[in-house]
Amino acid sequence: MDRAILVFVAIAYALSIALSLVVGLTGGHASPIAGLGFLSMFIPATAVLVVRFAMGERVSSVGLSRFPLKYLPLVLLMPAVLHAVMLPLTAMLEGGLQWHEWLTPQADGLFHTPESRGWGTMTATGLMGRVVANAGAGILFVSLLAFFEEVGWRAWLLPRLADRMGARRAIVITAVIWAFWHTPFALSGILYIDGMSQAATAMIMPIGQVGAGLVIGWLWLRSESMWLVTIAHGALNSWGQYAFKFMQDFVRADQALVLGVGNVGLLLVGSLLAWQGLASTQRPVAGPLEPEQATARLLSTRQRY
Repeated sequence: MDRAILVFVAIAYALSIALSLVVGLTGGHASPIAGLGFLSMFIPATAVLVVRFAMGERVSSVGLSRFPLKYLPLVLLMPAVLHAVMLPLTAMLEGGLQWHEWLTPQADGLFHTPESRGWGTMTATGLMGRVVANAGAGILFVSLLAFFEEVGWRAWLLPRLADRMGARRAIVITAVIWAFWHTPFALSGILYIDGMSQAATAMIMPIGQVGAGLVIGWLWLRSESMWLVTIAHGALNSWGQYAFKFMQDFVRADQALVLGVGNVGLLLVGSLLAWQGLASTQRPVAGPLEPEQATARLLSTRQRY
């Protein structure tokens, strides 16, 4: 199993670097093939397939049939933390939140949205419906892609590490590996934030990504649901800075500072969950187990909690 884990991580990182080199050397975020960046989310699942067929290491089906509703509100925890930290900080630095002018009704009482959005002229109700529909479509699409990441990081890697070293250490190590797996994407421009240099992005984003990895890992071990961690991942990617999509560019605030403080907030919340929300020896149900082994472990875990 140790060898399989190392091979999985090596493949994931090698493909991350290879894809980043292809995009980075052809222009980064301005590259004509920058759209290939979406392939990054298939890399962990690809690594699982390689290890599966080359070494016989499989993904357990545990988690694909579970959807405990009591954990559903927590899929929005990460976007909520980011907004709770970043919006007040932005308002303080900017002297208020500066929304786009088209979000204010004109003399005719209607909202004249920019041509680039293709929404046209709308009533308040119509605009609200568009915003909600846009947010819903965004999280649906991104969550579909995030599923393939979670197959690798949470459904395959995390249970194996937890079996060997306990839940807390496994969550931390998985979160760190996952966070720095994104670094080539930041340096190449695949992971691009308008107004920030690639170097700044590469330095700041791992802070929040480690925090996000802790939150998602905690949610996986507590809910044993592949679907919940997938939606949580999609919510982070799609809604993590959703309000800022409707705001004007910063005038006085430093974007790197605002994003950095938000990422620190996410790290603190993730650390709190990993430390207080799990016993150090807790083991996941999900993992490469036979059905009767998984059932026995599930019963044992529930008796303790």
